[in-house]
Amino acid sequence: MLILTRKPGESIYIGDQIKITIVELKGNQIRVGVDAPKELRIYREEIYLQILEENKQAALTPGVKEGIDELAAAWKDRKGSGKMNKLSAKGTAITSPKVTKDSEGQDE
Repeated sequence: MLILTRKPGESIYIGDQIKITIVELKGNQIRVGVDAPKELRIYREEIYLQILEENKQAALTPGVKEGIDELAAAWKDRKGSGKMNKLSAKGTAITSPKVTKDSEGQDE
């Protein structure tokens, strides 16, 4: 771990896109400003750990793995066949019926 000393108003850069600024010291608290791209998610540690735990619990829920496997298979089929399949709420592929036209251009 890199440990740096900074005063209020001073900053630290992480790479080219993340700037951390010490905003204020107040008692035993430090206010920190983070300037980063919007697509980068930034969480307080306790929130991040809660998200990890919820993701672990969701992965252990019975039936979830089967649903994920079905979605993966449907996605693979869609990509491989060139057809645009829709997924039902249960994750199974639903293909639209093929519409053909007769010699006069009417739908059959």
